[in-house]
This record gives sequence, C-alpha cells and structure tokens, in this order.
Amino acid sequence: MKVIKKTFSPVALAAVLLVSGNAAFGAEMVVNGSFEAPGCGNNCILNTPAQADFVNGWTTFLSGVEYMNVRASIGSSVAADGVMSVDLANYTYLNGGGIQQNINTVVGARYRLTFSAGNSKYVNRTGNGIINLKVAGQTTSFDTPVATGDATVWETKTYDFTATTPQTTLSFWNDQDPNAHFAFLDKVSVTPL
Repeated sequence: MKVIKKTFSPVALAAVLLVSGNAAFGAEMVVNGSFEAPGCGNNCILNTPAQADFVNGWTTFLSGVEYMNVRASIGSSVAADGVMSVDLANYTYLNGGGIQQNINTVVGARYRLTFSAGNSKYVNRTGNGIINLKVAGQTTSFDTPVATGDATVWETKTYDFTATTPQTTLSFWNDQDPNAHFAFLDKVSVTPL
C-alpha cells in the first residue's frame, strides 16, 4: 500500500498541475467581451466624453458607439452572445465610431483574438460593412457578413498576434457612412496560444 501511495501521489500532483496549468493557459483576457454590463434597455448612444467608459471594461473613441439590446432595437435579430452588442457605425456625427480595451499581455507571447462581426439591412442599410482592428501595432480590416434582410447575421472572425508590450490595446472602429452601413461587434475574446 505504501508503494502505491508513494507512486500515486506524485502522479496525481503532476496531473493536477497539468490541468490547472492548461486552465490558466486558455484563460479569457477580455473583460465584458459580450458587452452585457451594464446593459441598455434599447439603444443607447455613447458619444460624449462623459459616456466614454459606460460599457464596463471598454472605452469609446471617435464619435463613440451605439450600444444596443439587439432584440429590442431590431426585433427580428439577436446578439451573437447574450443580448447586447455595439454598432461601430455611430450615426450621430458621421466621423466614425470605435471602442477599445487594454489587456495585460506578455511581451513576445502569442494570442488569439476572436470576435463576432454582424450586419443587417434594417432601416435601409446596405447589409455590409467593415470592422477595423488595431492590436499590437498592427492594423487590419474585416468585412462583416452580408445581410440580405433585417435579421442580423453574425460571423466569427479570428486574428492571431504577438504582444509587443506588457499592455496591449484592442481597438475596433468603423469609418464608413453610418447611414448606409452597420458594423456590429460582439463576443470579443483573447486567449493565449
């Protein structure tokens, strides 16, 4: 029995460390990635400096974003995750809208960013749009899925990056004509690779 305990204990300890190490390895790094907190009854326009930090964990820039309860705003639609999302094509000032968050990273480490991009033809929009991304000094653009009706369509986008600083800023924005395009963003996630 002593031999079994002596052999089993190190094996069990190694298994526990391996499992806990993998849990930390794949841990979510984004705060409020589905924009659920604090919530909004219908459609909240976040376009002033006083509203810049309204969405927990995020800060708006340019002309802000439209923060919406998707089903309440577009009756035939749902969010990619939960009930809330943001529209980066904020129509208030016509100069683009954006949202960003700082996450702690390890210089030289690789990470995977995933997010849901969405669109709709609701209120005579074209049904297509662009989501711009800047992370770790790199800028790229993603097309939203093409909507053929009012119901919002979603598509998962993925982008891998290497951290260049101990704190990395994720910035999403759209600078298209907001009266012609939507650029819905939801379910933002960053995990270590």
